Amino acid sequence: MTRRTQATGTNLTEALRAGVADLAGCDLEKVELSLQAPGVDDLTGSFTLELDVSPPAVTEAPVEDDAPVARSERDGRDDQEVSSDEVTPAELDEEAEAAADFLEGLLDALDLPGDLRIRVKDQHAEVEIAEVGSGALIGRRGQTLEAIQELVRCAMQRQFERRSRVQIDVEGYRARRLEKLLEKAEEAIDAALETGESQRLEPMDVFERKAVHHLVAETDGLISRSQGREPGRRIVIERED
Repeated sequence: MTRRTQATGTNLTEALRAGVADLAGCDLEKVELSLQAPGVDDLTGSFTLELDVSPPAVTEAPVEDDAPVARSERDGRDDQEVSSDEVTPAELDEEAEAAADFLEGLLDALDLPGDLRIRVKDQHAEVEIAEVGSGALIGRRGQTLEAIQELVRCAMQRQFERRSRVQIDVEGYRARRLEKLLEKAEEAIDAALETGESQRLEPMDVFERKAVHHLVAETDGLISRSQGREPGRRIVIERED
């Protein structure tokens, strides 16, 4: 089922806020929306927004909170980190190219510059937008980047009818963030070993969690497990029984 609405505002941001409020069935005052792109506030007129609420092509099994990671699975394969349907290198290349095409269209629509760089790794790919010239596609604390990631995930999942394995980055933001997260994880590992108390890390995406799981797996006497649901899913580090 697809719902459509038409909304008008004094600028693009206000029109989008009005459209989101109508589609969500809530008061306009409850909608917070900030666009960071050159010339956004100079755009006026009517905009038609479409919201597709049809069931996704791929469904995921329910996630049990606090599901522990067995010792034999300390490489990060908890209940949501790794999909059981492995893909071939050719399939991964195809999805990465499709994601790059999607992002190229997004850059054109926003009238933003940018070079696309594709890196294919074991069972996942990275598409980085470089040379953008601003933080418009990153946003405050990476919120805009996360929105772009979700758009790409939905588009790729619908096109290939499987869980997306493409991570999107902008100007190396995720690499810098991952470096800081791993530093915090190392501090949590030391604290868990010293005090024996469980350590809860901040929410992370699936790629970040997998990297932290691998880090914990290198430490004897500790295990890691994922807890909660997206987007607040996080890792807990604790002593192994």
